[in-house]
Amino acid sequence: MNILKSIVLGFIAGAIATLTIHEVISWLFLNYWTGWDRQSWSMNPVSNPYFPDFVVPQIVSAAFWGGMWGGLFGLILGARPQGMMTIRGAILGIFGPALIGVFILVPLLTERFPPFFGGDMSKIIPVLAILAGYGAVTAWIYAFFRYGRLP
Repeated sequence: MNILKSIVLGFIAGAIATLTIHEVISWLFLNYWTGWDRQSWSMNPVSNPYFPDFVVPQIVSAAFWGGMWGGLFGLILGARPQGMMTIRGAILGIFGPALIGVFILVPLLTERFPPFFGGDMSKIIPVLAILAGYGAVTAWIYAFFRYGRLP
């Protein structure tokens, strides 16, 4: 039961972190960084290459995938998350969603852009910052759900 609870609480924490800090940091890069063009809280429709008839707003897709990563974070952080949650979450955010997800899997599965954005630092740096922030906040929220207070 603890494993299922960890996954569910992690999913909720990841979805909340996506809708908040992920989009806030993306907005900051959009307005104050050259080369970053991803709109925050976008309602533009997106589809999956495997299910092209299933179209949802981009923010819904982002919240879903943020929740999926959050569920994995819940498993990794465990039933009694301890330690420096900011650092642990940021590391998880960089290695999970950024490195594995955005830099490798998304390009291979969708072919929308090259792996590691073809070395374009104006896109790599924002992705690392956004997903480090996402990971840290997901870990904080997850620990809050587990302990009833922020770590």
